[in-house]
Amino acid sequence: MEKIIFENIENEDIFVSDYKKLIRNNEIDFSREGISVIYGPNGTGKTSLVKVLSSEKGTKVKYTYGGEEYTDGSQFFVINDQNNRNIIQGETKDFLLGDNIKKEFELQEYIENEYNRLCTESISILKNNYNVSSSSNKSIDCFSEWASVQNIIKDLMNNRSKGTKTGVDAYILEFEKHTQITIHDYEQDKLDYIISDLSEKNPLIIEIETIDTNKLSNNSHIKEIEENTEAIKILSRFSYKDQCIVCDSNEIDYENLLSKKSKNKEEIIKTLDAKTKKIVEKIIANVSEKEPFRIKDIMLGAIETGNLSDVLLLKKSIKEHKNIFANKAIKELVQLYKSSDIKIKNEEYQKLINQKPDITEEDFLYIEQIISNNMSKKLQIIRDDKKNIKIVLENKDFLGINREELPLSSGEQNFLSLTFEFLKAKNSDKPIIILDDPISSFDSIYKNKIAYAIVKILQNKKRVILTHNVDLLRLLDGQLKKCFRLFLFNNTENEENGFIALNSDERDMLINLDELLKTFREKIYEHIKDVELFLISLIPFMRGYSTMINDNDIKENLTQLMHGYKTNTVDIAECYIKLFGNKNNIIPNNYKVNVDDMLNKTVDGKEIVDKEKYPLLNRTLVHSFTYLFLRLLIEKKLVSKYNIDTESKSGAKQLGQIISKAFPENSKNSDNIKNRVFLTTKKTLLNEFNHFEGNMSIFQPAIDITDHMLGKEKTDILAFVNKL
Repeated sequence: MEKIIFENIENEDIFVSDYKKLIRNNEIDFSREGISVIYGPNGTGKTSLVKVLSSEKGTKVKYTYGGEEYTDGSQFFVINDQNNRNIIQGETKDFLLGDNIKKEFELQEYIENEYNRLCTESISILKNNYNVSSSSNKSIDCFSEWASVQNIIKDLMNNRSKGTKTGVDAYILEFEKHTQITIHDYEQDKLDYIISDLSEKNPLIIEIETIDTNKLSNNSHIKEIEENTEAIKILSRFSYKDQCIVCDSNEIDYENLLSKKSKNKEEIIKTLDAKTKKIVEKIIANVSEKEPFRIKDIMLGAIETGNLSDVLLLKKSIKEHKNIFANKAIKELVQLYKSSDIKIKNEEYQKLINQKPDITEEDFLYIEQIISNNMSKKLQIIRDDKKNIKIVLENKDFLGINREELPLSSGEQNFLSLTFEFLKAKNSDKPIIILDDPISSFDSIYKNKIAYAIVKILQNKKRVILTHNVDLLRLLDGQLKKCFRLFLFNNTENEENGFIALNSDERDMLINLDELLKTFREKIYEHIKDVELFLISLIPFMRGYSTMINDNDIKENLTQLMHGYKTNTVDIAECYIKLFGNKNNIIPNNYKVNVDDMLNKTVDGKEIVDKEKYPLLNRTLVHSFTYLFLRLLIEKKLVSKYNIDTESKSGAKQLGQIISKAFPENSKNSDNIKNRVFLTTKKTLLNEFNHFEGNMSIFQPAIDITDHMLGKEKTDILAFVNKL
């Protein structure tokens, strides 16, 4: 069975020195059902331990689990108190992961990631292979015959959307139409020119395509524009020379020639319409002799001769290669699409989301039934208009909203929040769930349901429950017998610290009164070490039990031994035998004691029952004796010193009344006030476990106060009595 083995637990100075290097009581192992309960009274550091296991700032931890060593809380999913936060935080998928729902969310995540990958690689193809750098590129006009593809490419090349506006469904639908694209013969250098030119701000080929050949100007001198242009360049550059750099003629008038050439060029341009003029100037300025379409030769020749057939052929060739451009780009994008399984996954996903959400797992049905049966509220799983799964309560969003928006009481909110956290924990990747006092602030109905949820919903996880509530132990056992290992958590300097394991016998006695009574009737006799202290320590419990079974004689007799002002002598051996029997005659036939006899006893250094077999019971009896001893001592001292009436009908009978008589509440005497406050704040005095009426948990005095604190109270009270 896997166990957690701690080596170090630190949270500022909250944990005593033993926890810096924990070598004893440092293991938490689990029951066959995977549950361990750590019981610790208030103030022992349970909440601080939770902070350590949550890796909060300022904490340290070192432990081994499953053969691996860890120095953080990576193995723990912590469920804290649900108060003061939203009813539930997270998304539906965090809580509901049945097979169908889990598959749906896995597909959704896969498709989203795959689509993002395809968009990223498509953008790369368009940029690197086709010089398409933005949604405003003129090259995107090449796709005008494929309007839907064109829109997808515009979306892809939009620096903000990058394909998100298109979406998976439209992407798949469109590219499925183009899986059989054929690329006709083409000239690579012409395609390269198309790609290059279309990436420019004002592409030349678009100017060529928009020429109306019926309106193209005719001018036999058109080529002179280029000639004059080149001459003007040369004359301007070499104006300082008086010798022709071409023919070596002397005394060349550069200024006159420059003026003549410029004038001639202007005269020719004046004869051209605006469109022709623009094209000619652009051709002359930008087109090289090696350009594959021969745009310069064709256009200038057509204007010179008036023969436009070559222009028509040029426009046709440009259009064909633009189509090649578009087809090649689409084909490459389609090949990328076909290399992916996004279509298959999306079909599978669409099939799931077109079904009504079907949650059949017991955990959600359990919550659903609790709401419908106990709250008269309707909890549903639905799909919104975007086909996303949502949980709604009374047709309103349930997840991630503020408490005041829900039609639920505080108890209902706390319960639902906690049980949904169970669902989240169940579906987390953490192997161990930490639950911090999960039933605090709940009524008995919800406590039972929470115990069930811990056992059932989290059954596939290891569970560590920190609590100071014995009721939770009984509820867990009621859901599934012997389902947890039990540890006592102690954090007191100079005591036994760590996670102190209880054996199965004491665990059963702690949570089950029948097991405790069975021990007193049958099992304990051979393990009693000091029978007199054993009987005295059990006086409060025996009195409570006699009340429960309606044995008034024993009750009245034992009451005489539970008030320090009483003087009666009672046979407590006889009381025990009547209540529990006397197997093997271990209990003497009689043992008569009074208050003074008991005040002359001590448990210091004594072993009442076998500490190896019953360590908690022995500690409990020591504590019970101490509680009784201190109570009797205070009552006897106060009644005697202050002559308090305890006999009349209106006299003080209970310790609280006696304290008030000794140190009146209306007194302004500072010593009276101090004394009264001192006594009424002592855990060992005004406590229900002095009588066990209504609570038969004999172990409570031992598990709710440490040996150190009990010893301190005893020392303080003895000093107080001596001072009086």
